[in-house]
Amino acid sequence: MPMKKAALFFLTLVLLAPISSAQEKGRVFAPSEKSAAKIFLGEKIKFEVSYLGITVGEAVSEVKELVKVNGRDAYHIEINIRSRPILDWIYKVRDTHHTYIDAEHFDSLRYEKKIKEGSYWTDESMEYDQSKHIGLFYSRKDNSRKEMFIPQHVQDQISCCYWLRLQDLKPNSKTLIPVNADEKNWDLEVVAHGVKEMKIDPVGVFQAVEIEPIILFEGFFVRRGKVRGWMSMDERRIPLVMKVKVPVLGEVVATLAGYDPGQAPAN
Repeated sequence: MPMKKAALFFLTLVLLAPISSAQEKGRVFAPSEKSAAKIFLGEKIKFEVSYLGITVGEAVSEVKELVKVNGRDAYHIEINIRSRPILDWIYKVRDTHHTYIDAEHFDSLRYEKKIKEGSYWTDESMEYDQSKHIGLFYSRKDNSRKEMFIPQHVQDQISCCYWLRLQDLKPNSKTLIPVNADEKNWDLEVVAHGVKEMKIDPVGVFQAVEIEPIILFEGFFVRRGKVRGWMSMDERRIPLVMKVKVPVLGEVVATLAGYDPGQAPAN
């Protein structure tokens, strides 16, 4: 489904006030040249997805826990995407994505997805051996397996967004990210444009940099669609708004609806 696939990148940017706190509505988030450079346990981001001014779905990303993956500490992050009842009767969406991000290098160790969209479904995973540069694909739908080469410090389609949030992103700059998605390796170029002030109810007021992914790949971004997003310039680098122009359909918008900051990891 085009609207949810376009939302994924900016949901996880790549993604500081408690959700819907009335006291925080007018909070101003001061810009910072440096990112926090940390992943925060318990951090929870909620987006509402709208089309033609109507809210048709929501997506929630949460840093769940710190676990072991092949002997390495990893952050387990879960994203759930759900269509609203207004859309369910036409095209019901119940998607869940999991990424496991290396706690030291911030690259991907494992990615899993369970997709249910209308009559279509899939259930698959990728294991990333970053030291041997080998990816192992497994589909629970048909029990198929595949081994492939992966670039150094490759990211999956969720972890790449969290990695970008950890960078000291500057306006009018470019960032290249090696990504593995849909059993293929891709170079994703992200261009940062100018900065403007944005007020996001009920969270607060931000200085926000415009983000544009240049290289799009099937199954993640909308092909032939133009994607723009805005990310906060405070130390958390929070994804705020994403807009995608889809041929024929028009513009789909994902907007930050709530944010729980979680807690910094112990040193």
